[in-house]
Amino acid sequence: METSEIVSLLFGIVSAPVGLWIQSLLLRKKYSTELESLRAQVEAAKTETRGDELENLKNGMAILMEQVVEPLKKEINAIRKELARLRRAVEKANRCPFVGHADTCPVLGELRRAEEVEGHAREPTGP
Repeated sequence: METSEIVSLLFGIVSAPVGLWIQSLLLRKKYSTELESLRAQVEAAKTETRGDELENLKNGMAILMEQVVEPLKKEINAIRKELARLRRAVEKANRCPFVGHADTCPVLGELRRAEEVEGHAREPTGP
């Protein structure tokens, strides 16, 4: 065997494992880059999801304010008006000189006047 054949043989034996080793290094870099890219995408998706959750919470609070809180405020204000009317009537009833005279009673007069101003007596709401 000549030296050139021996060198070719040695080169063939050594080049295959070295080539595979270099290929594995390059693939590892490629996959590491892809992995980092995927991790960045996951983080971006998590951030977007959190933003969507906050937006949904904000919308839910707006709906709650519109459909629950505002009607309750109106109901409370109506109850306050009725309570003020009742207080005025009770204050007048304590010093009523017309006990037994329903037509001239200032308490009934106050209650009737308040109903005329409001248009009608307020019906209680359901349970």
